[in-house]
Parts: sequence; structure tokens; C-alpha cells
Amino acid sequence: MIPATCHTADNARALEFDATPSFNEADAESVVELAQRVWSRVWVADALEGRAGYESLHDLFRYAADRLETESIEDPTWNTFECVVDGQQAFRPEVASMIAGAASP
Repeated sequence: MIPATCHTADNARALEFDATPSFNEADAESVVELAQRVWSRVWVADALEGRAGYESLHDLFRYAADRLETESIEDPTWNTFECVVDGQQAFRPEVASMIAGAASP
């Protein structure tokens, strides 16, 4: 299990979920990019939102779209929600050296 958390920008909704399916489907470059961004990217949750068993994630997305998206029109860089993955659990052996290499100066 690769634990992840997701919360809306206003912190009105928050949840924990298993991000393993996202990592099983992600290419190595996406995992490296995620590591470079301190294990925080919306694609981790976005890929799962429509799947069975992830209804609470869908509800969080719906709340963010209905309640917070109008505020993001003024600032398109403002995220209506954030998802963070437990990076220590997310390490895949085939990308570990790529992540280490990307972190080197």
C-alpha cells in the first residue's frame, strides 16, 4: 500500500487513500517528477477518482470543483486541492536511481 492524503484548499474536506494503482500505471518519468515536487501532485488522485472504491475521492473533487473553482478563475495557478504521497512507500526499484540522480547537483 502506498498511502496518500488529499485535502481541499479550504481544508473543508480531507481524506487518506491508497495510491498504489496510480503508481502501478505511472511511467518512471512521472514518478521522478513527483519525487522532485516533494511527492505532491494531483495526478496521483486524478487517476483514481473515477474508480470503484474511490468514491470519497470523487466527492472531494466534486466539492473542490463546485465550491472552490470559481476562486481559481482569478488565479489559475491556485490549486483547489492538494494530494501528497508517502514518498518512502512510493519508491519503485526501477526509478530509485533516477530519483537519486535527479537530486544530485
